[in-house]
Amino acid sequence: MSGIGRLSESRRPERRVLTRSWTRGEISLSRPTQGRNGDIALLLYAGPFIVSFVYAIYLWVGAGLSATLPALVYVEVTQSSYVFLAGFAAVALASVIDFNSEPPATRRSSLTVLSKRLQAIAFLSIGLALICALYASSFNLGNTLLNVLEGRYALVFPALLVFFSFVILPSVRLQGANRNNLLVIVLLIASPAALYELGKRNTAAGLGVGLILVLAAAFLLLRDKKS
Repeated sequence: MSGIGRLSESRRPERRVLTRSWTRGEISLSRPTQGRNGDIALLLYAGPFIVSFVYAIYLWVGAGLSATLPALVYVEVTQSSYVFLAGFAAVALASVIDFNSEPPATRRSSLTVLSKRLQAIAFLSIGLALICALYASSFNLGNTLLNVLEGRYALVFPALLVFFSFVILPSVRLQGANRNNLLVIVLLIASPAALYELGKRNTAAGLGVGLILVLAAAFLLLRDKKS
């Protein structure tokens, strides 16, 4: 009987060991997702420039192509609330996606990187706005300044980005709840909308409400270290 028992034990199949790293959970299955999120965020960061370029070409073709960009086209693009809101919403959504793609352990330090990224977008925006205004004024410096001031969103957009980049700098953690993220985006979109609508009636009221909405969005993004 003991021989039969030893024989049956020897015939038992050996237990298979999980040798592949993904079966042992050593490789995160979310890496492809993080890569896709990064691509989406990059496209959204470029959104303001893509939308402005496409709309400018559309207006330029409609007005008739010329050697220089018509000043009316520049002003029309930079005064468009739809272009402004679409660009600001794209950057806001890209920031949230970018931040949430970071591992929890590095999210605090990534705020500094995100702040510098927003400032870089702001400076690129104002630089391109000045170049386009100069081109639209046939390289006349006086008319360039007038075009920039008349196209108010050419200044408001980078100013809001720079302001928000400084607001998020305190060393606190961003909450990753989807509901909070959605509310942050809504507040950031509502800020320039209030600035535009109220600013037509009262400039101070438009600026005040716009800043309050940005601060409310920042409050949702920034939490106490213990939370």
